[in-house]
Amino acid sequence: MIKLMIADDEHIVIESIKFIVEKFVDGIEVVGSAKSGREAIEKALILKPDIVFMDIHMPGINGMEAIRHIKDFNKEAIFVIISAYEYFQYAKEAVNLGVHEYLLKPINKNKVIETLKNLTQVIEGKRRAMEREMELMEKLNRILPHLEGQFLYSQLFNSSSKDVMFYENVLGLNLQQGYIMVVSIDSTVAEGKEENIKRSLEKQQLYEILRMELKNHCTSLVAPPLLDRIVAFISSNEESEEYETRNRGIDYAKKVSKAIDKKITLDYRIGLGRSYDIELLSESYNEAYVAATYPSEEKIIHYKDIDWTTPFVDSYPQKREKYLLHNLQMGDMNGTVEAFEEIFLWLTTNGRGDKNYIKSKLIELFILTQRILPNYSDEGKDYYNSYLHLILEIEDLQELKLAYINYLKNTVRRLDEYRKRELRGLIAKAIKYIDDHYKQNISLDDVAKEINMSYHYFSKFFKDSTGKNFVDYLTELRIEKSKQILRDSSINIKEVCFEVGYNDPNYFSKIFKKITGITPTDYRNHALPQEVI
Repeated sequence: MIKLMIADDEHIVIESIKFIVEKFVDGIEVVGSAKSGREAIEKALILKPDIVFMDIHMPGINGMEAIRHIKDFNKEAIFVIISAYEYFQYAKEAVNLGVHEYLLKPINKNKVIETLKNLTQVIEGKRRAMEREMELMEKLNRILPHLEGQFLYSQLFNSSSKDVMFYENVLGLNLQQGYIMVVSIDSTVAEGKEENIKRSLEKQQLYEILRMELKNHCTSLVAPPLLDRIVAFISSNEESEEYETRNRGIDYAKKVSKAIDKKITLDYRIGLGRSYDIELLSESYNEAYVAATYPSEEKIIHYKDIDWTTPFVDSYPQKREKYLLHNLQMGDMNGTVEAFEEIFLWLTTNGRGDKNYIKSKLIELFILTQRILPNYSDEGKDYYNSYLHLILEIEDLQELKLAYINYLKNTVRRLDEYRKRELRGLIAKAIKYIDDHYKQNISLDDVAKEINMSYHYFSKFFKDSTGKNFVDYLTELRIEKSKQILRDSSINIKEVCFEVGYNDPNYFSKIFKKITGITPTDYRNHALPQEVI
């Protein structure tokens, strides 16, 4: 509903406009009236009208002055001047104030109706535009975190800067230089389902606080949580000194930490890397991650402030390794690669560039992955040995990472092919067992035992493989066999019934008719002669 307020010192004018609106105009409500400029201002402040009909000449504050005051707090209001005279001296001022229309007294009904209909279209158009803008803003606000995460992770793990300009235009930020802040969250698994849910909710809340606080204090991007950490990029000025940038980053981290500690009980640490050009942003990430996970009593630490005299502690991420092996076994290629990237990042950041150390860890992981693989032929063994030699020969760490990822992807594919071959062999074995024993009173459980598979899994496996459930398959097989026997007229229906695994001739006849549409007797008497012809 559109709200209309009328300001005129003549009671009859107010009542006339009210009558016209109520009688002839839909969608507009007269929410109030005023008989002076001051009263119009006071009521407009409370009522917030969409349209104001304003008389120019009123006691005290005149109409133009009242319009000017109302515009100060209600910029969207639309004004229509009503007057008994053509005050041309006010025309320029009226235009400057955005007055939409000028109505002369006595008020013309049709002119009022026409004016209000036009204003209705204007206001509804504005409202639709505002709704579209709000919807766009909501969609943008929902997608922005994902865009920020997409940009950050592509820069950190793919080392590609070709799309930077695109993200700068979309996000409206300068992304040419900056540094990384990593919030490392304690990944200890909580006891009990409720506690785990609580931890997940707190991790999300921590992310939201971090995002809000950083964006309040600096130009930044914050990616959604990745496993046990949250990554943020903070834009920096190329002309700023390293010392100044470092201390400013620590100040930001302290403000973030203060806000987090008010609402979150999770244990966390914040690490900061040095500022780099966008092409080398992964270096800042590595530094920030090392700082966040370095053994220290400080909750916030910059890479440059790490005490490297502290003995190195090999805290290899065993959980990530188990996660990788699990995903490899389950055929989850993305999960396998994701876990490996986490392990490789740890090796490169904590191994301090020691290639022999990194390779030794990768070979240990290689051996573990080989243990879960089936026994391959000599050709398969040669295939994997070639990867092992490749790992030993490569000197460039980025090449080493890509080669290992390629090995893991191929391993997932070969495992998948092996399982498919194995399942094809199992379904063939199951069907052969049914073909050999259909005359007996066999059940789904009997066939499942034969191929050493659980009853429940075999039921789904059989239907997925054949397109039919076990009972339908067995029934159709028995009916097909019975058709062949029915060709021999010397064998009576009862004997046919027993021959194909049924104990009740009546039940057999019922099932036969359900499948073929006719009884066994009719099939023998009518269908068989037609087949011979």
